[in-house]
Amino acid sequence: MRLFLLSSMIAMILVMVVYFSGSVTSGFEALTKGAERTTVPMSRNGDAAHNEEEVLEGLQSEVETLKGEIGALTERLEYLEGYLAASMKYLRAYELPAKMDFAGEAVPLDRWDLRERLEREFFLSLSDRGQVILWLKRSARYFPYIEAELAKKGLPDDLKYIAVIESSLLPKAYSRARALGIWQIIGSTGRHYGLTITRFWDERRDPQRSTAAALAYLNDLCEQFSSWALALAAYNVGEKRVKLELERQGEQSYYQLALPAETSRYVFRALAAKLILSDPEKYGFHVQKGQLYQQKEADLVEVRVRRRLFVKEIAEASGSFYREIMELNPAIVKDYIPTGSYMIRLPKGAATQFFANNPKLLMRMAHRDQTDSMVQYCVKEGDTLMHIAQRFGVSVNSLKQWNEAARKRYLYPGETLVIYEKGSAP
Repeated sequence: MRLFLLSSMIAMILVMVVYFSGSVTSGFEALTKGAERTTVPMSRNGDAAHNEEEVLEGLQSEVETLKGEIGALTERLEYLEGYLAASMKYLRAYELPAKMDFAGEAVPLDRWDLRERLEREFFLSLSDRGQVILWLKRSARYFPYIEAELAKKGLPDDLKYIAVIESSLLPKAYSRARALGIWQIIGSTGRHYGLTITRFWDERRDPQRSTAAALAYLNDLCEQFSSWALALAAYNVGEKRVKLELERQGEQSYYQLALPAETSRYVFRALAAKLILSDPEKYGFHVQKGQLYQQKEADLVEVRVRRRLFVKEIAEASGSFYREIMELNPAIVKDYIPTGSYMIRLPKGAATQFFANNPKLLMRMAHRDQTDSMVQYCVKEGDTLMHIAQRFGVSVNSLKQWNEAARKRYLYPGETLVIYEKGSAP
């Protein structure tokens, strides 16, 4: 498109140059002929000769003006030609590689349609340069942890790019499908993989906790489909839909499946992110190390809440402020956290002050000592409040008092309940 516009501009300028050049020539011819026609004796008609001199001067002035305009247009044309040459060189630097792989699997780019699909995602990503710069800045904050977890689990390093295309590495990103966090995990999947998800505390927004769940899910999908490309498609659209399309179309390769538009683009978006972020300078992105976003250092403390604990109180007790506590703990959804046990991040060095003798805060926290018999129970499929209460020898009302989740209409597998066994309940 850029080349087309530049070519059009140059063509218009050339037409103008030719036009004005022609005007100058016509002006000179008219000047010459006019001079021949109007040469008469001064004695015969002095006023006419005077008028002809004024006309001649006017024509000469117009000629000089046209010469100046032609010179300016010529300079502009030379500039545009140079810019066009530079742009061609710039675009040639964006030529896609002949071969590429993702998660250790070769991508068949020798097929014309696959190369076109990759080019679409690649150039669309490059067109939003501001977004790419933000990818680079945020990746410095989240990639080190994700890369370490991938290596620890023996999973391909390329999977980190899924977090980029899912959320642009924004912990609070939320989709129309109610997926949340940097990995865009839906509620049922998050609970299945051990995340605590309530109206007050949602670990899908916690980059570290959600990374553990997302990697476990991706690994299970790859084992199920024996292909990372199909696993990614299932991560996007669901394993049932991928199974259905494989059976209906009689295909075994992601690259030959007809899938919903978003899923058809999904792997190619990941490929584009890999191309750009693995070698950003090649594509004109230069972000200084000091401009990258770093993970803020924090103290990790455990709090066991027996009543509501407000974020404002956490901030005051740690010498911080409301917004900082919320940013350090994206899993906190509301202004307070209810009964339960939580791992809270505080500003670096604030843990000692936080656990100092603060009566107002301690009213809402359980003392962490040897006599505390609080247990955490992960709700399983088929569990009821009555069944859980009988198992631990407590009442249903006590479960509801201790747990916000128990006061809802339904219990969901994967939710965590805090239970104080007999003799220790507040």
